[in-house]
Amino acid sequence: MMNKDKIWLKSFFAAILILLGCNLQAQSQEKIELVALLDSIERAQEVKFNYLYEDLENLKVKSPQEGSSLLSFLEYIQQQFPLEFVFVSDESISVSFDSSKKCLKFIDAVTRSGIANVILELNSSRIAISNSFGKVFLDSSLNLEKMEFSHPNYFNTQGNSAALDDESCTEIYLYPEIELDEVLIKEYLTKGISLNSDNSLRIVPQEFGVLPGLINADVLHSLQYVPGVVNTDETIAQINVRGGTHDQNLVLWNGSRMYQTGHFFGMISAINPLINHDINVIKNGSSAFYNEGVSSVIDIASRAHTQDFKRTVQLDFLSANATALLELNDNSNLQIAARRSLTDLWDSPTYNGFTDKVFQNTKIQDLLQGTDNRITTQQELQFYDVSLQYDYEFDSKNALNLDVLAIQNKLTFDEVLETTSEQKRNDFEQSNFLANLSYKTEWNENHSSSVAFNASFYELEALNQSVLNNQTLLQNNGVVDIKLSFKDSHKISDLFSLRTGYQFNEVGVRNNNIVNSPEVILRDKQVLITHSGISELSYTSENKKVETRMGVRGNYYTDFGDFRLEPRLSFSYQANRNWRWNLLGEIKNQTLTQVIDQQQDFLGVEKRRWVLANEDNFPIINNFQLEAGVNFNKNEWMFQGSVYHKTVEGISSGSQGFQNQLEFLQINGDYKVLGTEVLIQKKIKDFNFWINFSLMENTYDFNNFEPQQFANNFEITQSSAFGASYTANQLKLSLGGRYFAGRPMTEIDTENPILTPDTNPRLNFLNPNESNLKDYFQVNFTASYQFKLSNSFISTGISVLNLFNSNNLTQQFFRLDDSNASVENVRIQSLELTPNAFISFQF
Repeated sequence: MMNKDKIWLKSFFAAILILLGCNLQAQSQEKIELVALLDSIERAQEVKFNYLYEDLENLKVKSPQEGSSLLSFLEYIQQQFPLEFVFVSDESISVSFDSSKKCLKFIDAVTRSGIANVILELNSSRIAISNSFGKVFLDSSLNLEKMEFSHPNYFNTQGNSAALDDESCTEIYLYPEIELDEVLIKEYLTKGISLNSDNSLRIVPQEFGVLPGLINADVLHSLQYVPGVVNTDETIAQINVRGGTHDQNLVLWNGSRMYQTGHFFGMISAINPLINHDINVIKNGSSAFYNEGVSSVIDIASRAHTQDFKRTVQLDFLSANATALLELNDNSNLQIAARRSLTDLWDSPTYNGFTDKVFQNTKIQDLLQGTDNRITTQQELQFYDVSLQYDYEFDSKNALNLDVLAIQNKLTFDEVLETTSEQKRNDFEQSNFLANLSYKTEWNENHSSSVAFNASFYELEALNQSVLNNQTLLQNNGVVDIKLSFKDSHKISDLFSLRTGYQFNEVGVRNNNIVNSPEVILRDKQVLITHSGISELSYTSENKKVETRMGVRGNYYTDFGDFRLEPRLSFSYQANRNWRWNLLGEIKNQTLTQVIDQQQDFLGVEKRRWVLANEDNFPIINNFQLEAGVNFNKNEWMFQGSVYHKTVEGISSGSQGFQNQLEFLQINGDYKVLGTEVLIQKKIKDFNFWINFSLMENTYDFNNFEPQQFANNFEITQSSAFGASYTANQLKLSLGGRYFAGRPMTEIDTENPILTPDTNPRLNFLNPNESNLKDYFQVNFTASYQFKLSNSFISTGISVLNLFNSNNLTQQFFRLDDSNASVENVRIQSLELTPNAFISFQF
């Protein structure tokens, strides 16, 4: 790996030397007061302007060229403001400002200059064309929400609106086809998901369209339709990105790491879909400011409120949800949101479907089946999340942000012995508390700095009490993650930007197991401190066709005395208005992982516990990934393809979820992935069609095991997702699904299934992962409709997961029964047909 580091570093510094030497000078045109300009025209043209001074006193215009005629002067001014010039006589001109007109200004999102010749249509009729300043002046009575924009050289013809500028114009930013800047494709799969030029995804739940099976903008569930992302057990507690495990995904909320990403044991996301968020999903070539996450980065950040309605209340078959934006004063606002389960009030069809799925192969299922004369009373499952986001602007250049998020899942049930009616209470609780305090200042238009303090507190606890032997098992897994960050951003020129920073990170992990009979107390606590220095250079060519980000991160792990370099690269080239090429690469390290000690740990519903890297059983995980990709976009057709190679070293067998001959072994190894991903999308008026396809070869390599190499547990040799959506006015429909090859499994020797049955019985497994489950197929559906009232919206809709009630296996393994005399064939079934419905009120 050191040789790879050296190659990266040489390439990195060579690229910097090659790129240095280009420079671009910006030009600007000064503005002058309109009153002063009219005075100068009066003197030069020997005319007199008559106007009300208060109508024109705050207006500034760009200076016209000297030597122009009087009519040219007047026409030039009228292109900037809704002014009317009336010749009372040859020497006297009346000037009036038409306040009934609404000003729109179309701006190039890359150059920030006005766009001429933008065509505006309303009800299929052309009503205006923008002038040379990019402006149009329209009657304020027109319904601007139904207006459509078009321009032959700009891709984003819907635009992104901003606040009024200093000329009282509503600014609308459009993205040129050949110079798309950071946004390459605005609607990727659906509205609210865009593809960036570095092949990362940007998701804005507030602008979300519709995807099959989702009633909300469930960010993590929506990833299952992205090429290279599979959740083989149908939960977001196991998102596998390019063959990696879920713990290899770095999930951040405003800079704080999330150790719990789901409610209902991963059936829904713990991120409230009603909150204003801006989410970036990166599979490769991530910024050097990201640590950990050798498979992907999911960065969830708060964003400004952009909708007209500031309060939302929503009900669905699982929970009640509400959010509100409170503008405290001109400089500060507070956004609060809360969601609580309704599962303790009624057993909805969604609740029943989810519990049947998640309680398979758990103690709860054993009790429901009456094992050993034991039964369970009705289980009680509750979840909630609460968030608070406070923003304060001292002035236009200094801002303070405070963000808090609390997440909790709780499960309780009683174990009852039928013969004596004796009962014991069993409890499970999982929680994550996150906080962010950040301050940002802009020294000038080219230089800014920020400092942030982040904290994440994770707790997983289960109390397992048996009525058969009065044994009590208390298990606990806790994580405390503290981070202090400094970042400095400097725009060196119009072509180069440099970002540098420092991060201090202290992580403590606690694992406790306490048994009362026989008395066994196991306590383990580990702490790791990491110091990181970061430098990142960005380059954008003068014609905007080349975009490059090169970074390097140096991590020093104090407990190990180990220093590691992490080079990162993101290169993008726009060949022409339709084709863009990408080259991505990164080296990353990871010190936290999740392992499974026993399948029935934590009542079997959440078996994984976080552990910290050490010098013995759990080394620091290291990855190296390279990727080449191409994107094509023309006439509402979109094609995206990429080929990648990924190597991850230092994984623990306990983190891979083995349920074969490796289940109780503690060995370390590697895995290598070679894959390709393709997405094809076509938009036809109100319809959007898409399909993706992925191929993968994913192989383990364990030096201390025979056979040394075999298929990865998460090798999905081929997977695809497909969908069609219809959006017109207030109606949204979406139908789609997923199909992928069955995951690997290990068979047993059916003729001699148990070895040494009399002395030390154990299963006689064949070679690991030489067989596969049957292929998986599922179709989902979603429909929603929005009713527009005078000052509010009411939205309602339904979703159906597994519309055709397909019978799929998500996992299969073998184990000995409690007597160790016979073999159990455990088959984990997929989610059955499960409906959901919602109604929301925005005001």
